[in-house]
Amino acid sequence: MEDLGLTLSELIFYSCLLLIFIMMPLFYIKSKKPLRSALTGAFSGLAGLFAAHFFGHYIGLYISLNLFTAVVSFVLGIPAVIAMGVIG
Repeated sequence: MEDLGLTLSELIFYSCLLLIFIMMPLFYIKSKKPLRSALTGAFSGLAGLFAAHFFGHYIGLYISLNLFTAVVSFVLGIPAVIAMGVIG
């Protein structure tokens, strides 16, 4: 693992992230309206991220806007924004 330049915890984190990024499109494909389901989840995640970023400081919530948080919230939706708020 040290050959990759990753610690064990980083390797586990990135492995879980990769697994989730594979599972979410499969979830969307299995729904009755896959495109609508995917777009609703994606844009609600982005809306939640922007709301948390711009209004979260009122309640002590700080989520930065960057490529990583945008992609994660776009792919995983509102649960990802909630998880980033809890973790951060």
